[in-house]
Amino acid sequence: MTRQLLAFARRQVLQPQNLDLNSAVRETVSLIGPLVGEHIQFKLALSDGLVPAWADGTQVEQVIMNLCLNARDAMPNGGQIAIRTEATEIHPGDSVPQPYYRPGQYVLLTISDNGTGMDRETLEHVFEPFFTTKEVGKGTGLGLATVYGIVKQHGGIVDVQSELGAGTEFRVYLPTGSGTARTTEKKAEPAARTGTETVLIAEDHDGLREAAQEMLESQGYHVLLAASGDQAVEVFAANHNSIDLVLLDLIMPGMGGAAALERMLAIEPGLPAIFTTGYTAEADSVRRTSGNGTLILQKPYGSRQLGQAIRSLLDEVS
Repeated sequence: MTRQLLAFARRQVLQPQNLDLNSAVRETVSLIGPLVGEHIQFKLALSDGLVPAWADGTQVEQVIMNLCLNARDAMPNGGQIAIRTEATEIHPGDSVPQPYYRPGQYVLLTISDNGTGMDRETLEHVFEPFFTTKEVGKGTGLGLATVYGIVKQHGGIVDVQSELGAGTEFRVYLPTGSGTARTTEKKAEPAARTGTETVLIAEDHDGLREAAQEMLESQGYHVLLAASGDQAVEVFAANHNSIDLVLLDLIMPGMGGAAALERMLAIEPGLPAIFTTGYTAEADSVRRTSGNGTLILQKPYGSRQLGQAIRSLLDEVS
């Protein structure tokens, strides 16, 4: 929640580059496919020879992920998410939904669904933090606020059109870059080194927790799971003699990763730990206070990155 509020407040440190938006779409769709579910079909219409966007690839992937997951929630019985990219231009005097726009060249990302749609009153509040139409416990109301904050910080525009029973369409305008676009797609690399140790994963996001579990179990590790810092401490206290390393999200409901590790170190001094985070300032803060035996892993991470981090830390402390 803290990460998403900071995104809405536009206080993140961006690392813009000439971004291949088509590559970012493909990479994100492949990553979130299991989270969206087989009852939802993706339809991609990505423009050939698309000019690069001037944007932070990690933040753009977060925008795509949030919009796709929002679309999924609007189609509980299944449907289709259509994603389109194209170059466009906004001229002075054009009718644009936000007053802060600048005329010029943009790369347009359109994500639409054929779900339940929204009425006019909901549309008026859709980008407000903590506004949600979901039942209690099903959402924080920060996903679309995060999208708004990220896009505006990039100097872009985000627009939404929807109608009850007719689905929803989000349009994200990102400033264009120049030169050669950098792809976000990962090249095939040798498999990460494996292990047989026991790792405790503490992550409040169900999808990320399950994904990390699958990554590590495929590499031979035994995995224990916790959905919060408090639960992680309980699991660790009951199994500390067999746990070799903990993987902790820095920001979780109740007790965060850093506080949870303090409790664990009181039980098992020298316990190796890896913190995961999606926000640069959080990582910098932990780097200043953490000693040997801890690493920072920036989200989003892949199977190879996770495996390398765990193997290198376990080898270092062994």
